[in-house]
Amino acid sequence: MAHDSGSTTKGKLLIIDDEAELREVLIAILEDSAHEICVAANGLEGIDLLKAQTFDAVLSDEKMPKKTGLEVLKWMRENQIETPFIIHTGYGQKEMVQEAQRLGVFAFIDKPWDERNLIRTVERALQSRRV
Repeated sequence: MAHDSGSTTKGKLLIIDDEAELREVLIAILEDSAHEICVAANGLEGIDLLKAQTFDAVLSDEKMPKKTGLEVLKWMRENQIETPFIIHTGYGQKEMVQEAQRLGVFAFIDKPWDERNLIRTVERALQSRRV
């Protein structure tokens, strides 16, 4: 599902999260930060979208069925997709954090997140891709 805010200068964001309500909240918070927002309900759907489209940033939950956020990031790097990747999670497992850093994660956002920090981080990721 795609949501278009009408601007062509802000970039295209992919949100991957298995909680429908949270996806809707994220869209509402970030709709002014991205020109287009696409959503996926799990990691496999996210990978399918990444195969079909180009994004300027990805915001993904870590703990999801059908591929975790880390597995999506790993797939992206194995397929030479260097899109900035932000993981939002309530679970700060040391091993996951270290592996994500090794794979070049752009940022981590802890749940519950601070809305201003979330917006700032996503906007930085979108801008870094568009430079």
